[in-house]
Amino acid sequence: MKKNLLNKAAAGKMIARVNALQADTQPKWGIMNATEMLLHCNLCNNQVLDGNIPYQKSTIKQQLLRIIALYIAPHFPKNLKTEPDNDTKGKIGADQFEAQKKLFIETMQQFAERKDPITLTHPAFGNLNTTQWGIAEWKHTDHHLRQFGV
Repeated sequence: MKKNLLNKAAAGKMIARVNALQADTQPKWGIMNATEMLLHCNLCNNQVLDGNIPYQKSTIKQQLLRIIALYIAPHFPKNLKTEPDNDTKGKIGADQFEAQKKLFIETMQQFAERKDPITLTHPAFGNLNTTQWGIAEWKHTDHHLRQFGV
């Protein structure tokens, strides 16, 4: 199985993993609860799917970080800081867990069915092509599901 959300089998595995998540599942690291984590993933994934990330020229640092993060490192490191716009701590109640879980599943399905190219600038990795976006979003989603042990 390709570790790329644009791959239907990979997206299906993410859906199976999130189905094992409960609102009261405690994180192994970090400060978000399960509902906040789902909102965070949904915000990030929808920015990619909707094309709401401005295009900018990549720096050498971003190009090197892209190679390491997407192709060399097995996982994203724990406790990374997020972009302020995607910080969801304290911004959603636990009563929204099921709605966020449903949206998460719909988003995974949208990635798996995506046919249009994705050409956006990642804040840390610079300009990514469609395949690289699929890998980056798989690693990001995997990172947060591992955070909750699913």
